[in-house]
Amino acid sequence: MATGGTPPHLAGEERKESLICSLCLEVFTCPKLLPCHHTFCLKCLEDLTACHGTASFSCPQCRLDVVIPAGGVAAFQSNFYLHSDDLERARSKTLCMTHPDQILDLYCTDCKQAVCLKCVLTKHKQHDTKDLSEVATEAKEQLKKDAARLQEAVSYMTAEVSAESKELKDVQDKKAALQEAIKNKHATLVAMANKVRDVSMASLDTVSGEIESQVSKELDMKQSNLDELSQLQQQTQQAIDSGTSCKLLTVVKEMREGRGSPQAVKNLTSDKRKYVRRPVLNREMTEDAIEQSVTKFFGSVHIVQMETAVPEVTVKEMFSCGDGDDTEVFSLCPVDDDTVWVSFARRKGKDDAPCETFDIKGASIYTDTSTLGKQACKCRDGSNGMCTTTETGSLLQTFDKSLKNTTFKLIKVSAKDADIKTVKVTSEDPFETEDTLLFSIKVGTHRVFDVDSSEQLFVVVEEAQSPGGQRQVLLYRRDQHTPVSTYTPPTAACQPSDVCFYKLGGREVLLVADKGTDSVHVLHVKGDKLKFYRYLAPGCPLLVQPTALNMDSQGRLWVACRKGTILTFTPIA
Repeated sequence: MATGGTPPHLAGEERKESLICSLCLEVFTCPKLLPCHHTFCLKCLEDLTACHGTASFSCPQCRLDVVIPAGGVAAFQSNFYLHSDDLERARSKTLCMTHPDQILDLYCTDCKQAVCLKCVLTKHKQHDTKDLSEVATEAKEQLKKDAARLQEAVSYMTAEVSAESKELKDVQDKKAALQEAIKNKHATLVAMANKVRDVSMASLDTVSGEIESQVSKELDMKQSNLDELSQLQQQTQQAIDSGTSCKLLTVVKEMREGRGSPQAVKNLTSDKRKYVRRPVLNREMTEDAIEQSVTKFFGSVHIVQMETAVPEVTVKEMFSCGDGDDTEVFSLCPVDDDTVWVSFARRKGKDDAPCETFDIKGASIYTDTSTLGKQACKCRDGSNGMCTTTETGSLLQTFDKSLKNTTFKLIKVSAKDADIKTVKVTSEDPFETEDTLLFSIKVGTHRVFDVDSSEQLFVVVEEAQSPGGQRQVLLYRRDQHTPVSTYTPPTAACQPSDVCFYKLGGREVLLVADKGTDSVHVLHVKGDKLKFYRYLAPGCPLLVQPTALNMDSQGRLWVACRKGTILTFTPIA
């Protein structure tokens, strides 16, 4: 190859010619040979002559006066001794900063840097070196692994950002729902409620703002982490696809010691949200009697913090029954795989609260107006169920098809007594039964109840004993007429509406529907104590003011919510 300062006739002697233009210090582009045998890029010559504005110029190296041909500098002879393949190979490599005429094609393992041949003969003499292309190949393979690791981290952080975004929306939706509840309550107490409404709304804004602010900060932080990880991933991929050897080594160093190191990425992805928080209405009392009643009706806003957990159930909306806003389901019982029996406590615009049977798509099959409202029932023993009633009459007529020739449990409860029986239907007539009394206990003014699978425990939700009081969840043991435990919920906002013994994670637990905090509590029975464990499906947007719980033969949990919405919770295997 000919060089900028070497005559063409010397090109074959030593092959030490430079491929670098002495003007731009870059690999030659369209090299032109001057009469003095010095070579420069065509663009460099055009820029040089444009500055002079004359018919001749001085060679930048030897100062020989060079006359510009009639066709301009482009008419100078091309330097054919500089082969295009050599130039292209030179452009794909990086030049040494210390020796600009040399290409970095070696790697000093002692100093961990790319070097040229002159560097090896001087500063890096007696150091161990390797071929730079081999080191670059190894670096590229390492970067591929780093890229995969970063992709995993980006995917994780993307999911976290999505979860935080959903969390923020859920908090805002809950805030909107509570605003609606507050306004609806205010409509019935306009004369006395203005002051309480303003206080409640301000409190809601403050509490919700605190949650939103915290979630927004977490969202911003995780979005920032995601942006940083995405940038690192992009830089890594660019280095893999088209980076020079030095670029590859720079990115590798960043992956080992800088922002892309395993520890740095771990720090960015280690902050996982542990709780969900929602504003709820907590009942409080004031000193003034009238204000006290209004405040109690409205409720006060505070935060309920629900710890997140590994999902144990999938939630599905089955159908809605009743007549909308003013519908409240008192109890429900899945009679078989295709039929659900529902007892209403209240229906909008109607004085009656009948018992009604629906198919699983929500179509009404049968309505019983002879037993009006407040009927409780629990599924047990296959598909035929356990029925309970606060009325003197029987509910067997509702189940006559499914109860023929079968055995099931019936809890028959009067005002003060609870008799737990085994009932066997002995013929085609579901009213011909053989009853076996298991045990009886004395209970107070109850609302709903359930018995565990061992038939040793009986749980009752008792109504408040005095005006302004709270309902209580009481635990009885067989043949003990006084409660052995009273449940203490994690928040004063709790309004228990139903109980259900349920198999969750291979263990029987007690579920408590909490209308006040839009949740279902999971309780462990330890000894004679009811102990709060955690919430079931915390933050589920479908779970709004649950009023009734029950379990079917497949192990699904049925939940009735506000406006007559019926849900199922299916355990995840």
